[in-house]
Amino acid sequence: MLKNNTEDNPLSLDSRVALVTGAAGGIGRAVAVTLAQYGARVVATDRPAASDRLEETRRLILEQGGSVLTVHADLADTAEIDKLVERATNEIGAIDILVNVAAVHAYPTPLLEISEADWDHLQNVNFKGCLRLCQRLAPLMVKQGSGNVVTIASDSAFDVIAEEGPYGISKMSLVKLTAYLARELAETGVRVNAIAPGWVRTPMIEEYWSDPEFLKEAKEGIPLGRIAEPEEVANVVLFLVSELASYVHGHCMVVDGGRIAGVPC
Repeated sequence: MLKNNTEDNPLSLDSRVALVTGAAGGIGRAVAVTLAQYGARVVATDRPAASDRLEETRRLILEQGGSVLTVHADLADTAEIDKLVERATNEIGAIDILVNVAAVHAYPTPLLEISEADWDHLQNVNFKGCLRLCQRLAPLMVKQGSGNVVTIASDSAFDVIAEEGPYGISKMSLVKLTAYLARELAETGVRVNAIAPGWVRTPMIEEYWSDPEFLKEAKEGIPLGRIAEPEEVANVVLFLVSELASYVHGHCMVVDGGRIAGVPC
């Protein structure tokens, strides 16, 4: 059921179009469903290999009375990004909200040992795809005089974890991308922010959180004593794209239950 979307509700996203990448995954699906609940017309996209899970995201949105267009796209391919933007804008309209969720998590590898192919794949999906989408959509938002970009980074950007260098660097790149875009888009009406989640119960890292020993150790390092549910990250996205966050710009909000509390970021 759709949430209250009256004009006096500062969380209302009525009449807005939101493009969510990685919408077949845990966080991406939760974001797509949550934004739809608050009235956004959603363009949900993911790679072709995730078509079954993307269809499940579509079903969940339609069941609650929401509006959704699903588009398959490999964000490591610039041509497919162009086609995604063209189809979305032609079939639904101008994009008001871009949520960059799509990412890959490389198998733990020391920086001195990662292959060029694995490095390129990680950067192409986690960073380059996000940059290209921003390059395509932010200028259109500027013409509209309004818009929101939220990018999902990771608290790994601010931490140093054994053999997580390639992933952490890709996520820190997103934090810096957010900061620079915030400067470049100053006074245009377009706000740009990021979120750095910690451990989240998603399919991408199921091999970790489904291991009882690993989960026990991970929880011991989190002051709140648990890992997050995808919806808890989605709720922060909702806040950042809403009028409640009208003065939040260029910020990376760490959402990790306090795991890296006190670390400068």
